[in-house]
Amino acid sequence: MKINRNKIIYWFLQFVGWMFYGLLLFLAASNTSGFKWSILFLLNLVFSIGFGILISHQIRKQVLVKSLVKINEVFTLLKLILITALSSIIYVLITKLASSVLAFSFLNWDFLSMLVNWASIFVVFNFWLALYFSFLLFQESQRKEINNILLNATQTELELQNLRSQLNPHFLFNALNSIRALVEVEPKKSKEAINLLSSLLRSSLTVNKSSLVTIEKELEMVEAYLKLEKIRFEERLEIKIRVDQLIKQLNIPAFTIQTLVENSIKHGISKLMHGGVIEIEIVKKQNQVQIVVSNSGQLGTTADLGIGLSNLKKRLQIQYGSNFNFNLIQNKLVEVEILIPMNS
Repeated sequence: MKINRNKIIYWFLQFVGWMFYGLLLFLAASNTSGFKWSILFLLNLVFSIGFGILISHQIRKQVLVKSLVKINEVFTLLKLILITALSSIIYVLITKLASSVLAFSFLNWDFLSMLVNWASIFVVFNFWLALYFSFLLFQESQRKEINNILLNATQTELELQNLRSQLNPHFLFNALNSIRALVEVEPKKSKEAINLLSSLLRSSLTVNKSSLVTIEKELEMVEAYLKLEKIRFEERLEIKIRVDQLIKQLNIPAFTIQTLVENSIKHGISKLMHGGVIEIEIVKKQNQVQIVVSNSGQLGTTADLGIGLSNLKKRLQIQYGSNFNFNLIQNKLVEVEILIPMNS
């Protein structure tokens, strides 16, 4: 049987609160002149506590049944005051009747003392109601906060999935372009390239199930892709890779390096008659991972990053917020530098 934690907390606080109220009644009675400890007094006290629990619980049921939890109108507040006022009258009358029955005397029904009793218990019930509403509002705020966190996480994951789903066709298009260039000129090499592409796609589908992969896993896919491009460009493509071995097991967003390399091939090497070089450098820089992919060529005159780099920048922003750097610069080579937090 599933235990309702909220109910346990509610009943615990009910008993503790009304026991405290009973203690106050006892202290008030014991300080009056002529007080004598008796079984009759104890029974009256127990009945007052028990009936208080019953009445306050009924008030709670009225609040929940009539959906008065959200106080947003004066009319609703008046309803609550009316409920506690009527409950106070019932409490005073029933406890006084019980006291008379236990004492076998119905003579001491002074109106003024009963009015004072009504006013005091009216304050108690309203104080109880205020505490209960505070508890409900606290629960509601927690529930909303959790729901907002879950909603934001769901929206972020959906956006990441959408961006990753765009990435696979983009990657496949670039790879097929490379093979198409070989089909007529080098049929044998085109077959080898198709085999490489098949293996590469299997790896990419495995990687795409996760938003993060190790640098080592990402590089395996990048190296397979570069083998495919090497068949196409032969001596026109020079590849240099330098990786800090101590950070190869750190996680990065999937297809980060792959996207940079594809961009270098498409916008750099493929436009140069004599080809060029692609350099990949991945090192630790303070508490960040620095990824630099450089290629021969010149930056265009427009600031447009293209589909691949724009997609990558959006994914990094979703993953890290503002806690990353993305720089595209022209030195001797065209360089894309990414700095992301270290995480294992």
